Order: sequence, then C-alpha cells, then structure tokens
Amino acid sequence: MSLYNVEIGRPRRAAAWRWFLEHPRADLLWGALALGAWLAVSAVLAQPFLIEGVAEDPRRTLFQTLATLSGAVAGLILSSVSMLVNVLGKKAPPGQRALPLERLAPDHRRQIGEAFLSVIPVLAALLVAALAAILVEGDGVTGVWPIEAVVFGLGFAAALGLVRMAWALRRLIAIATS
Repeated sequence: MSLYNVEIGRPRRAAAWRWFLEHPRADLLWGALALGAWLAVSAVLAQPFLIEGVAEDPRRTLFQTLATLSGAVAGLILSSVSMLVNVLGKKAPPGQRALPLERLAPDHRRQIGEAFLSVIPVLAALLVAALAAILVEGDGVTGVWPIEAVVFGLGFAAALGLVRMAWALRRLIAIATS
C-alpha cells in the first residue's frame, strides 16, 4: 500500500523521508538550519558571510534570477493547482468502476494539496526578498549579509517545497496510471 491507499507495488519509504513529505511547514526550519551551517562555516574559516564578498554585477544577477524564477514557478504552481482540483474532483460515470484517484482518502487529498500550496507563500517571500536585496545592496562594493541570509534561507526552503511538489505529482501520475 502506498501513502494514498492505492496499490502500486513499491517498497515502503523510510520514516525520515515520509516525515519530510508530510510536514511541508518545516521547510523554513530546514532553510534556517542550512543558513546557520553556512554562516558557522564562514565564521570558522574567517570568510565573508554568504556572498557579500562577490562583485556587484554577479550578486545583482543572482538576485534578479532568483526573483524571476520564484515568480515564474509560483505562477506555474497556481495554474497547476487548478488542474489538480479538476483531476482530483473527477468522478467516474455511473455504472463504471471508480477511477484510481477517486479512492484517495480526504486526508491524502489534503496532503497533496498542501504539497502544492505550501510552496507558493515561500516563493512569494523569496521574490520579495530577492527584489529587496537588489534595492538594499544598490551599487555597494560589498553585499549586505543579513538580507542575503534571508534570500538564501527562503531559497533553500523553496527548493525543498519544490522537491515535495514533484514527489506529489509523481505519485499522482503513478496512481492515475495504475
């Protein structure tokens, strides 16, 4: 049995992976932990924090790219959610066997929706933080590491959310084609 009570013939996932998949709100905590590790390593090695020592143009390009990607991916997710609602709400015609996705329990439908919807606020925050980093750093020779830290933490959290979303999409496809 899979997480969604549909036979797909795969071995049971490890407990740590399952916990990660079922707790999308922990992405910001993982982002903060990764940020703390990066700052600790930078402090121990007596290096500039994050990318504050990188030249102005590459820093600005990085933040512009992050802002563009986060906005575009958030839009893609919003359009995907409308398709997801259509697919999960589809019922078999009367007299026919139930569609595989109809067998999903309401809790599992909620988990799938959360996998998609929990990424959008993080991507929106990343968009705002990346634009703020461009404005705050301006034409400075060195970067401002606190704003860079916010961008890095949100970027890490968004990447984790996208991994979870890809997993949920993969599972939906496996269930729908079973």
